Amino acid sequence: MSYTATYPQTVSPPVYSPPVNLLMPTPEIYTIRDWLPWSIINLFIGWGLGGILPLIFSIVCRSNKRSNDISTARTMSTLALVFNIIITLCGIASWIGFIVWLVIFLKVINNNGYPYIKN
Repeated sequence: MSYTATYPQTVSPPVYSPPVNLLMPTPEIYTIRDWLPWSIINLFIGWGLGGILPLIFSIVCRSNKRSNDISTARTMSTLALVFNIIITLCGIASWIGFIVWLVIFLKVINNNGYPYIKN
């Protein structure tokens, strides 16, 4: 004798759905900063080329934060911070030096005249 279960017309058989495994970041990962906005601003302060290194460290830090690699993310965050400080200070000094050189150069041209320009 075979017995098969019958379902009433209003009830459907249960559907299997696999469990969802969510990767929940630890609360410690939220305290690691990636310094990405500062790194983007340093592209302009550091004359373009100087700001690339902190930007790379910031992007790698953000990537490691998403994959829950806390130790590498913390290292990249520290490197991004250090290089952002260095590029900001050197960039501001070089911009000030450039502006001073430009003002002196324009005063020399206006006072003495450029040797190749005939008045």
